[in-house]
Amino acid sequence: MTRLPPRTLFLSCALAALAVLAAAGVRADTEEEANGAPEAERYSWDEAREGIRFTTRVEGRRIPDYLRDLLEEARQLGADTPDGPPPPATLAQLRRRAQEDDKRLDEVLRSEGYYNGSISSSVRQAQGGDFEVVYLVILGTRTMIETFDIVYSGHDGGGEGRPASGADLGLEPGRAATAQRIIDLTQKAVTTLQNNGYPQAQLDRRRVVIDLSSSEAHVTLHISAGQRYVFGETRIGNPDGRTNPAYVRELLTFQQGETYSRAEVDETTEALRATGLFSGISVSSGDPEGGALPQEIALTEREARTIRLGASWSTAEGAGVRGSWEHRNLFGEAETITLGLSIAQIEQSATADFRKPHFLRPDQSLLASAEIAHEESDAYKEDRARAGVSLERVLTERWTGSLGVTFQLTETTDSNGRIGYQLFGIPLTLKYDSTDDVLDPGEGIRATLNGTPYFGASDEEPTTFTKLEAGGSTYLGLTDELTLALRGRYGLIAAGDTEDVPGSTRFYAGGGGSVRGYGYQMAGPLDNAGDPEGGRSVLEASVETRYRITETIGAVAFIDGGQAFTNTVPTLGDPLLWGAGLGLRYYTPIGPIRADVAVPLNRRRNVDDAFQIYVSLGQAF
Repeated sequence: MTRLPPRTLFLSCALAALAVLAAAGVRADTEEEANGAPEAERYSWDEAREGIRFTTRVEGRRIPDYLRDLLEEARQLGADTPDGPPPPATLAQLRRRAQEDDKRLDEVLRSEGYYNGSISSSVRQAQGGDFEVVYLVILGTRTMIETFDIVYSGHDGGGEGRPASGADLGLEPGRAATAQRIIDLTQKAVTTLQNNGYPQAQLDRRRVVIDLSSSEAHVTLHISAGQRYVFGETRIGNPDGRTNPAYVRELLTFQQGETYSRAEVDETTEALRATGLFSGISVSSGDPEGGALPQEIALTEREARTIRLGASWSTAEGAGVRGSWEHRNLFGEAETITLGLSIAQIEQSATADFRKPHFLRPDQSLLASAEIAHEESDAYKEDRARAGVSLERVLTERWTGSLGVTFQLTETTDSNGRIGYQLFGIPLTLKYDSTDDVLDPGEGIRATLNGTPYFGASDEEPTTFTKLEAGGSTYLGLTDELTLALRGRYGLIAAGDTEDVPGSTRFYAGGGGSVRGYGYQMAGPLDNAGDPEGGRSVLEASVETRYRITETIGAVAFIDGGQAFTNTVPTLGDPLLWGAGLGLRYYTPIGPIRADVAVPLNRRRNVDDAFQIYVSLGQAF
């Protein structure tokens, strides 16, 4: 055997040791990536396994919360979607799916202006044998819009309603080059043209150049604006319709000779739709006549008459039916008259209501009403006739106000005897409404403030008093199925004595639209016979949770509190009466049908029943 020199022998041993260590390191790195721990050596990348347990995590420095949410939503790995891909069966599939997500997350970064950013994923084994997919996000310098130019085909630059750059569209310096911002500015450029006389404006192409070295974006829009027009003659087509063309012209938001604007056309369409007179509305441009575009309005009228029927029942108020007949275009200018008849155990009434929109000005309506009624409840027996006229004006999109005058002849019989009233009133009303649905709101606020000074005679003696009332409700959509509804009411009557006020004008509490669980008008002062007297003030509050089980079935839980008071100001030392209960809702196209069962929480001996049942159309509030 040949003896190696000591130096050569030492080098050979060292190289062999390094080779062994290198091989061990490669094996360790591979197994660490695949398995993460020595005890996981039995797993390989291509070994099929049942139910790989894994989690996902986005990791990186200074990632804004909104961007982290977008990245989480963009990944498909681990997303629990019915139409999504099946879960990975091997570690190799897990890694491949993670790499596919890299591309999706990178698109999110680019759409938010992080063109210098990067995404890299890794598969790691966590404690307990589970795996973790980590997406490492490096944002890099965000790209900003440096220039935003608009080039027109057939026109030299801006002017005459043509924006020349992003600054003309409201773009501020130093704004990020997000995809949505560029898309919005592009749409705004086309919309601006269409609202400034260029109805044929369209985008030819959009060029976005990203300079990665300076993190700057240069955007150029190439647009064909076409010829500029003004509004021409307006032609109205309404075959077999009774609507006065002059009334339709009053609703136009544009005039002949004005610069053409698609926004004005849309606003006119909405104004026509808001009348409720038409089932079909089309506003289009005819063939150009020189530099003018004639407007052609094609209308199809709805049936002008409607008959409505309704019913209600409660253990306190008994059964009742009501019906109405409505004509929505009485004289051809959207005048509405509604005749109503109500027959119930407590009250029988006939009513007539008239509304004329666009009275003296576009945002104002003339209202007139009349009522003849007989009412007999535990509180009083009353015969009355009322009439009134008022002006209602739309103040803003959500605010409405009205001012009017009323006259009523009333004869009330109660514990004070029989009293006749002849009263004039000047009602002032202010309303706010931001709800999303008239019949079944799920979001928004409703509020009403009423004030009416009365003057006249009570049993031929002069009398004056003022009634003030504020009420409101708010609706919070906690989820798609769950709504929290809250209601409050406060009122007072500045009068010398309760008997100075007709029975139906006093304040009462209790019943299906008030404090459920108590009899009709029973949550308040009672006389010696246990009958309600009515009060000069009232305070109420309600909380109701509404859960929609299916498209047509819902359930509610509620608690109501309140009381009427003899004094002008509620006596807070007296505890409010509270009621609670459950209910069902059946949702129909004309509104929900409700059935509520409520119990009095402050049940008074020999006064309140153990429970009350209410059935009617519409929510309690």
